[in-house]
Amino acid sequence: MPAPDKFTIVVPTHSRYGRLSALLDSIDRCSPENLSEVIVVDDSAVKQDIGPHLSSSPVRHLKLDRRVYISRAKNLGWRMASTEFIYFIDDDNIVGRETFDPLTRNMILHPGAAAIMPAVLYKGDPSLVWVYATPFSKGQWSHELVGRNKKRQPSLEGKLLQTDALPNASLVRRSALLETGGFDEALSINSSAYLCATFRRSGWDVLADTGSFIYHDVQLPGGKAFWASHGMQDPFRVKREIGDWYLLMRRLHPGARFFRPEAFLRSMKFVLPNSAAYLANGGDRRRLLMLNMIAGTLYGLKRTGRPVPGPQGGKGDAGT
Repeated sequence: MPAPDKFTIVVPTHSRYGRLSALLDSIDRCSPENLSEVIVVDDSAVKQDIGPHLSSSPVRHLKLDRRVYISRAKNLGWRMASTEFIYFIDDDNIVGRETFDPLTRNMILHPGAAAIMPAVLYKGDPSLVWVYATPFSKGQWSHELVGRNKKRQPSLEGKLLQTDALPNASLVRRSALLETGGFDEALSINSSAYLCATFRRSGWDVLADTGSFIYHDVQLPGGKAFWASHGMQDPFRVKREIGDWYLLMRRLHPGARFFRPEAFLRSMKFVLPNSAAYLANGGDRRRLLMLNMIAGTLYGLKRTGRPVPGPQGGKGDAGT
């Protein structure tokens, strides 16, 4: 088996220094021998020091002067890296020793793969699956969340599955990012599904490795409105996420005759339960959450009422 290549970890972060610190500590504990450096792209409102370098690898802390959201942050990060393999990790995850080597080995064994994601387990209960892979459901209006909120299934592990999104973490080839332009910043939060589609149009494959694991540090299912926790922590993200969904769906269904009414009705499957959660549990952020939910829906409808823009790797509207 060939030795895994050097890789760079890129972590986009926004005002979650406790989670970020836990992630960096977990990387330090693992001390991956092929890790070149960690690049933290920080667009937090109030910047903090993230502490000393890891014991085995340096950390570069890129402090941005304004919020750029996730896609732009990832693009800034990978363009600073000098390695071919880039491991993107969201700041609310914890790594283990099985997070790195299986993915790097499979990237070497499968030179046609642009990206491979690990299986995602819940940090609070590693016997519970957050997701194994995220292929499109029939019709491409949503993703199938393989294994979501179920106990680990040995029959699904140790495999390479097809995936159409890269949630939480993924190992990506820099050459594939250069070829396709990277993350589309017009999709400021959720651009990984469109990146997967772009990779495939360029002849690359995108896989999920269910023999590699990362641990998502989020509320366990069954708690109060656990599915809406991200929005309640970050109301301004809500508008962006809904707008991204509309634009992604428009790109996937360019010939849909009655796209906007159909998209509006389909969006209610997540807009209505999230709105109910925000009203019931949003506390003093309730009004701001609802305003951003409404604004996101209107924003999405407006964006899809005019010609759909193509990929915008470095020029999108993510920072506006």
